[in-house]
Amino acid sequence: MIFAAYFLGFIFYSFLGWVWETTYCSITAKHFINRGFLNGPVIPIYGFGAVLVMFAVNAFGSLALPTPAVAFNLINILVVFFGGMLLATILEYTVSVILELFFHIKLWDYSKNKFNFQGRICLKCSLFFGLLSVLFIMVIEPLTTHTTTQIPDMVINIAAGIIGVILAIDIIITVSSLLKLNERLHAAEEVINARVDSTLVEAAKIRDTLHDKIEERVDESLVISKFQYQIRRMARAYPGSTSLRHSEIWEKLKAHLNKPAK
Repeated sequence: MIFAAYFLGFIFYSFLGWVWETTYCSITAKHFINRGFLNGPVIPIYGFGAVLVMFAVNAFGSLALPTPAVAFNLINILVVFFGGMLLATILEYTVSVILELFFHIKLWDYSKNKFNFQGRICLKCSLFFGLLSVLFIMVIEPLTTHTTTQIPDMVINIAAGIIGVILAIDIIITVSSLLKLNERLHAAEEVINARVDSTLVEAAKIRDTLHDKIEERVDESLVISKFQYQIRRMARAYPGSTSLRHSEIWEKLKAHLNKPAK
């Protein structure tokens, strides 16, 4: 029961994170952007952050179900704010390193933000995480806890089991696809270069004039045919992302997928 309750809390806050990022990014871009690393409407970093803060709160007492264990006063607000900010910032930095290490991709880059560290974390986002921690733990969590205590344990366990299976399938599909990301990007680059080079050899005298036109024509069909749904969805979800190994073709893919509809 305890594990199931925390897991459903993780899913709930992951969903709230998805709602926030999708809404904010869609408004900013002026078109719908389905944010998130996974296919489902969840962004796990928010769920992990919220659960970490809940664990930290409950660590001051005995292990129990998620409860409104923090009184609403200035001292506790500051403790939750700075504690949540620290935990979430460490988590964001760790996730960024893992993505770059295993998938050779950078989904976010704060290099242009003031007070950033390696482009992976920045003060503005850390302060935002602190505010979210206060909102989640001291406002939303007491409300959801009251609701979940009215639900039978069996229902919570079954719901956690079903959602857990769906999440596991989503993770397997996503990770298996992204592990092949660089291989697919490399293959796409080779196709472009081979087609462009072979055509330019035949038209060597007008190479400079034809290069851009040929490359543009090749890219249009290539982007559509060579990348599976998961990779295309990731490029749409994170238009500011960067491939550390194949930046040129990744930028072309994003440009193709994120161009305004005619």
